[in-house]
Amino acid sequence: MAPGEVLRIKQNGWVGIGTLQPGTDPLEKLRVIGNIHVTGNINAKYQDLAEWVPVQQELPGGTVVVLDRADGSRVVASTAAYDTAIAGVVSTQPGILLGDAGPGKAKIATTGRVRVRADARQAPIAIGDLLVTSDSTGAAMRSEPIRMNGRSFHQPGTILGKALEPLKEGEGEILVLLSLQ
Repeated sequence: MAPGEVLRIKQNGWVGIGTLQPGTDPLEKLRVIGNIHVTGNINAKYQDLAEWVPVQQELPGGTVVVLDRADGSRVVASTAAYDTAIAGVVSTQPGILLGDAGPGKAKIATTGRVRVRADARQAPIAIGDLLVTSDSTGAAMRSEPIRMNGRSFHQPGTILGKALEPLKEGEGEILVLLSLQ
């Protein structure tokens, strides 16, 4: 960038704002060095919010993850039903992505709509069912409520979200509205 230059539009159409330092050229369609204030909407094609989180191994999209109990800054594929360490789902194309990319990291969705590996071997999944981790590695299953004093409750701290598509049997992938609870 030339001295005094605060905006650069490259020949490929990529735009850099505040990219005065060497090595800060726009590497994406829009690169801003500094804060952004938006008074309107930010529109995204995909509908989940994810962040870069350390992982021990590569995890495929849709994998349900829990906090690594040996290192709380990391996540691992879920392996137990109703795990209270539920942390989210590996997203392939998040609408909004937070944090810094790097080796040994994955995009973990924590809210919004995302495709999730699901296990309907024990019970079919219907639209609107609450989902939790299953015994099948990296998959979600339908939550079965607990009955107390004539009322049904889902186990607190285990809910991944709500199924937006059904899965009648076996294992597959369904769209889920993530809402960790």
